[in-house]
Amino acid sequence: MHRISLRLLPLFVGATLAGLLHAAEPAPVPLLPLSLFFDNQSISQASISPDGTKVAMIAPNNGRYSIAVLDTKTGNLTVPVHFSDENITSLFWKGNDRLLFQSAIEGHEIPLLASVDLQGKSYKRILEPRRTRDDQSIFFGNLVDRFVASDDHILITGFTDESDARRINPSMPRNPTPTVYKVNVKTGRRAQIVGLDEGYSAGWFDRDGNQRLTTRTEGLKQEFLIRERNDQAWQVIKTFDVTDVRWDVQALLGDGHTAYLLDYTTEDRGVLRSLDLNSGQLSAPVFAPPEGEITSMVLSRKRERLLGVNYAGAQAHTHWIDARWKAISQAVESQYPNQRVAITSIAEDEKRFVYVVYSDRNPGQIFLADLNGGGLRVQMITASRPAVKPEQMNPMQPVKFTARDGLEIHGYLTKPLAAAGRKAPLLIMPHGGPFGIRDSWGYQRDVQFFANRGYAVLQVNYRGSGGYGRTFERAGYQEWGGKMQDDLTDAVKWAVAQGDADADQVGIMGASYGGYAALAGVTSTPELYKVGINYVGVSDLHLITRYDLRTSAAGNAAYEKQVGRDPALLSARSPVEHVKNIRVPTLHAYGRNDPRVDFAHWEVLEKALKKHGKTYETLIEEKEGHGFQKEEAAFKYYGTVEAFLAKYMPAHNGGTVKMDQLKVLELPAKAK
Repeated sequence: MHRISLRLLPLFVGATLAGLLHAAEPAPVPLLPLSLFFDNQSISQASISPDGTKVAMIAPNNGRYSIAVLDTKTGNLTVPVHFSDENITSLFWKGNDRLLFQSAIEGHEIPLLASVDLQGKSYKRILEPRRTRDDQSIFFGNLVDRFVASDDHILITGFTDESDARRINPSMPRNPTPTVYKVNVKTGRRAQIVGLDEGYSAGWFDRDGNQRLTTRTEGLKQEFLIRERNDQAWQVIKTFDVTDVRWDVQALLGDGHTAYLLDYTTEDRGVLRSLDLNSGQLSAPVFAPPEGEITSMVLSRKRERLLGVNYAGAQAHTHWIDARWKAISQAVESQYPNQRVAITSIAEDEKRFVYVVYSDRNPGQIFLADLNGGGLRVQMITASRPAVKPEQMNPMQPVKFTARDGLEIHGYLTKPLAAAGRKAPLLIMPHGGPFGIRDSWGYQRDVQFFANRGYAVLQVNYRGSGGYGRTFERAGYQEWGGKMQDDLTDAVKWAVAQGDADADQVGIMGASYGGYAALAGVTSTPELYKVGINYVGVSDLHLITRYDLRTSAAGNAAYEKQVGRDPALLSARSPVEHVKNIRVPTLHAYGRNDPRVDFAHWEVLEKALKKHGKTYETLIEEKEGHGFQKEEAAFKYYGTVEAFLAKYMPAHNGGTVKMDQLKVLELPAKAK
């Protein structure tokens, strides 16, 4: 049995752990500035270098997100790369002296992929971003594999073997055939690995660059295929209907033949199995989640071993398969009652690692842990959002209720602390997606903002959401504006019956599909809501189905199964065709560069709103896409929403409220 003792060391940046766990005297909850929630001051994606000596993070820099690198020996921070006009959105290490990162441009979702050394002197663009809606550079592509077998290479899909993306930029050829390339991240030089015939995915590669596993979509079927080398023919090992694929490959281990996949063929919520690519044999279940569904895997740095499995029910959990890491995790978790600990990055020798502590009220603290020398030594790196005080945030309560047809529906209710026993106006906030997406427990800046303004927030994982099994998800098929909307209606009625809301003080707001649901709410159940807020939402189901007809037979079949093709059904459930039913003020926000919900959804909706003389407000961002990413755009959006709500459904923050004293935890903890 592994036994770990924990010892707290001095910090690098931010408050001490003792400061986090010892609350000050109970304090009033003030009306907090909007910028506290939405400024670009978050620190995220902390990733330890392979040798464990440095930690790279996405960090704020003059209103944009840059890369910051912390030297764990000296405590020095450096910024190897920064863009004045765009945010860096993700990063990962290649070796101990180079980082790769991505950055999207003006809302377009084809990002830049580039590499940089830690001094910022050697910078190389590998894949180009989309800069305009019509831009079709042959330097577009996708990251396929971080290729942990090499410190110098990655695998990408692309359309040219040219190595200098800045030197040439011709137009994309019509109907190009993508190719998988092995790219030197320092020089940009590309070497072709395999071409991808029509219908084939990039797949999964071994350390020698052999494409061991792939999928092929042909007509209305999807096949899983294996082979040992790139010069061999493919062998089909499994076939599914393209609208009912029940395997989800997660990773290929470093041995080149052990793949892990989520298998939904026998269990509604899925199980994790291994697949031997030499024999095509599937293992017995490695892990079945006791609640919810599996969300990801925890692998060793070089992918030699499966360490654990992450899954989510009402909250997120990790099931540790490796006994040593189970003991380490338990030792860490014991120090943070009522909070969640996530081990997010592990050094190659597994002696140092990064973990994050978070909760519904705590955006997160990032820690560096060291197992060298016996025991477990911990140093805090920083708070994820240093200005946020958890004691001023609002608790997020898991809830459940029974829909009108007997289906159990789960969600989360966040009540404003400042309500002090009074019923607060309720905002129901359906998530986007809709299929396979869910709301989860944890700090959410928009929820906390509205709660601070005096609103209760109800998030509903309506049928069609992920995390509750395939049957639950598929219960939402062809139920846009139907039973999925009924679940939201039933949620409001449940909250009113519970005494958590007044029936005449309910608003609905959401983004993407959530924006559609907001529109559907104010057009199909106009008596239920006092305001509606639509953020980049679908307004016309005919538009999304017409768009999909230009793609593929598989996409066409998927939309027919999930949304429907019957023109009468689409019209009945398209909010734009029922604008005359709206009785309340509405707010609409769209980005002109949105690659997911075309701007045409707003154009047709605006015409209908004007035609029927409805009261509405708008916010259009010319250089944003599916959600506003720049700090100034986020400020403008949430400021507009705040003013809109204050005008049409005001809440009372209540001034101040006394907080309960937080429990004191003495450190260092003694080994048992």
